[in-house]
Amino acid sequence: MEMKQWATNYSQCIKCNKTDKPHKGHGRCKSCYEQKRDRTTESSRKSQNKYRSNNKDKIAESQRRSLVKTKISVLTLLGNKCVECGFSDVRALQIDHVNGGGTKEMKDFKGNYNSYYKKVILSVNNNENKYQLLCANCNWIKRHLNNECQ
Repeated sequence: MEMKQWATNYSQCIKCNKTDKPHKGHGRCKSCYEQKRDRTTESSRKSQNKYRSNNKDKIAESQRRSLVKTKISVLTLLGNKCVECGFSDVRALQIDHVNGGGTKEMKDFKGNYNSYYKKVILSVNNNENKYQLLCANCNWIKRHLNNECQ
């Protein structure tokens, strides 16, 4: 009678050389696999923290580029110009909440503009008509007319 093989490509655990525990993956039994995973996770965390502390400027620049790219996507979806006057200089274009409530919504995002922009993109793609582009002047005029100024 032929003995059952421990795993498809292994006859025993490559770490402890035992077959009494079930095979988990990569030639290791469950306990050896978990030990390696825990060490790898801790090692990865340490190396990631070291990389982050040594490359703060590089990471910040990458995050800034990602934010600008996402903002450009939002502006493009919303037409790249003020819906009131047609002004198109992106330095003065602002995302406006058609029915108000933008200040409260921004507080919910706690300054995480990338997540906010992604929410706007999702809303625009779902044709919810909650957002529009206004230039700074038109946005402040609208706020004044709707008594949204504080």
